[in-house]
Amino acid sequence: MTYQPMPVNSEDSTFAAGQKGIYSLAVRRDADTAPVADGKFMGLVMDDEGRLKTSNKTASFPVTAGAVNTVGATLTVDVRRASNVVFHVKNTGTAAMAAGQFSFEASLDSTDGTNGTWFSMQAIRSNANTIETGTGTLAIAIGAGLVYSWEASVNAYQFARVRCTTAVTTNAVATWIAQRGSYATEPIPAAQSHAVTLSGSSNAVNNTPVVGINTNLAGVVTAATTNAILVKTGSTALYELTLSNVTATPAFFKVYNKSSAPTVGTDVPMATFPIPANTTVVYEFGPVGKRFTTGFAVSVTGAAAANDATAAVAGIQLSATYN
Repeated sequence: MTYQPMPVNSEDSTFAAGQKGIYSLAVRRDADTAPVADGKFMGLVMDDEGRLKTSNKTASFPVTAGAVNTVGATLTVDVRRASNVVFHVKNTGTAAMAAGQFSFEASLDSTDGTNGTWFSMQAIRSNANTIETGTGTLAIAIGAGLVYSWEASVNAYQFARVRCTTAVTTNAVATWIAQRGSYATEPIPAAQSHAVTLSGSSNAVNNTPVVGINTNLAGVVTAATTNAILVKTGSTALYELTLSNVTATPAFFKVYNKSSAPTVGTDVPMATFPIPANTTVVYEFGPVGKRFTTGFAVSVTGAAAANDATAAVAGIQLSATYN
């Protein structure tokens, strides 16, 4: 087969006079439908913005919209090429909407958006860390849109839809819009909301940001004793220790889960931290901290053993950050 070059208008500013070449054309097709039969030749295809459609294109999906007012009515979108979909609703009727509930659903085996098995799909509100499978009762003024939308991950689904489960107010019209996208999303892009249990402990991690951290051991200097001190009673999180030994004798800093000063040599410490001679060491325990459920107590001794009661050298400077 022989292809003839298409004549080029020499007055076109794109080409210099006398230049020759093949002028490539593309066909605009907004819908992702097959333009020719399988096995047939076809021209290049572009979208409504003039972007070439390719197999690895980013999302260029048209908006899907429609009224969903009566029980069983749906707005369905083909999500076989999408990764996520955003749903939003507006009242385009002549009465304020005071009734109307909707569910979010998906299908893995539907071939036309109607048949197949449908199941609940989770979506997250755009204005809150709230995961829902349905809208609950919506109240929307005439001509107004809901103040938030829902986003759902639809990776590997065939179709997704909004289905009316409770009819809307007479003369109100729930006009739903679905916008598909092809950017990567997590299954549900929401923060973890359940407690996490530490291995070997019954204490759940509290992920509430630390407020009002106190530094109550700043400026404490050891005496030539075991330095048994109660720092705080009750639940405590230890975030950081700074231990500065300006002497030539090593020592050991010990922490206890107690609501009173420790009995050094008898009480077993939760942890022991070496303080080498002529050294400053800093121990950090991350944003969660090292947890004490009963209280935070400390001692400083001359040896590392849990039952050691040797007096430490005087002059070691200690500070702790905790709440």
